[in-house]
Amino acid sequence: MINKERCSFIFLLILAILDQMNASLFSVDFTYSSLSFVSHLCFCGCILVVSHEKSLNRLLYACLCGLCVGLFFTSDWFFKMILFGLFGWLSGLFKNAMDQDHWVQFALVFLMMFINDLICFLGAKLFGYLTMSFVKWFIHVEALTLIFNGAWIFVLLYIITVFNRYATIKNIRFKRMEKLHMQNIRRK
Repeated sequence: MINKERCSFIFLLILAILDQMNASLFSVDFTYSSLSFVSHLCFCGCILVVSHEKSLNRLLYACLCGLCVGLFFTSDWFFKMILFGLFGWLSGLFKNAMDQDHWVQFALVFLMMFINDLICFLGAKLFGYLTMSFVKWFIHVEALTLIFNGAWIFVLLYIITVFNRYATIKNIRFKRMEKLHMQNIRRK
C-alpha cells in the first residue's frame, strides 16, 4: 500500500524547495523597474493535494504546509499558515466542480493563487509596506507570476493525476493479493 500522506508531504516539500530555488535564481526586483515573478508551486500543489480531503483534514494539512513554508522558507509563518489554511479549506467547497474537469481545477487554483497574492498586496498596502499603485504592482510582479504559475498548474495537475492513478492501481493489486491469500488460507 502507498502512504499517500507521506508521499504528498514529500511532494509538497519538493515544490517548496523549487519555490525557494526560483526565488533565489529569479529574485524579485523591488525597484519595480523590470518584470519579476513569484513562484507559487507549493501553494498550488497544496490546494490540489488537500482538495479531496475531509473538511478538518483539509484545514489542518494546509495550515501545516503553510506553517512549514513560512518557518523554513520565508519569515511570515503565521500569515502563510492562515492563508494556506483558508484556501485549503475553501478548495473543498468546490470539490464536486474540481472532480469534473481539469480546466475547472486549473481555473479554481489559478483564481485562489491570484486572490492570495491580492490579499498579500492589500495587506502590505494597508500596513504601509508598499506605496506603489495596484496597476504598477500588477504589471511588474503579478502578470509574469500568473503566466509562470499558470503553466506550472497544468504540470502539477498531470503529476497529481498520475500519482492518484498509480495509488489506485496499487491499492487494487494489494486488495486482490490479500483476497487470494485469504482464499489460500481457507483451502488449507
